[in-house]
Amino acid sequence: MDKSFNYIISPEISEFRRFSPKLKIGVLASGKGTNFQELINLSEKGELDIDIKVLITNKDEAGCIKRAENKKIPHKIIRGKDYLRKELFELEIVNTLINFDVELVVMAGWMKIMSSKFVNAFKNKIINIHPSLLPSFKGNNAIKEAIRSGSKITGCSVHFVETEVDSGSLIMQAALSISNEDNAETITKKIHLLEHKILPLSISQAGYMLRNGLKDND
Repeated sequence: MDKSFNYIISPEISEFRRFSPKLKIGVLASGKGTNFQELINLSEKGELDIDIKVLITNKDEAGCIKRAENKKIPHKIIRGKDYLRKELFELEIVNTLINFDVELVVMAGWMKIMSSKFVNAFKNKIINIHPSLLPSFKGNNAIKEAIRSGSKITGCSVHFVETEVDSGSLIMQAALSISNEDNAETITKKIHLLEHKILPLSISQAGYMLRNGLKDND
């Protein structure tokens, strides 16, 4: 972890939970897949007890595809434009996750807003990472909005997904200060480093909650 800037992570969890059998996750990603790569690395090192069952992306050119191919992780490209209705697009994703026996769905840079029907199909079993200190700056362009607003602190959050965008109970947050020298590019780089820290820990914590019935299904 880069120590060239100060940050705070809450709650202060530093160790991963152990799972036997390994926690079966499905990753939804639309971009470069750097968070996805961090999960691969931690899994290979035996630090994070996860079995990445499948990667789903909605972009043909997404960098996460190559990362999955390099490690022979099953992946599927599911494009919204290929379906007449959003409902059918989401149903294909749901069926894919079910077919791969996924326990926990991880949205790691997934740039699609999903309907309540999708969320309810995996009630309390979907987590998302967002580049702001929720509940502030929900939605797109969170980093630019934080800077534009004059905020002195920003960060990233991992939360359980509910039907309202970027809502749901928080699992973990990381905060850092915004200096006068910072811009969208520098803050984005710092937040990415923090995402790589808190997403794996949040997966571990969410998995523990699911395996131990601490997250209800109401």
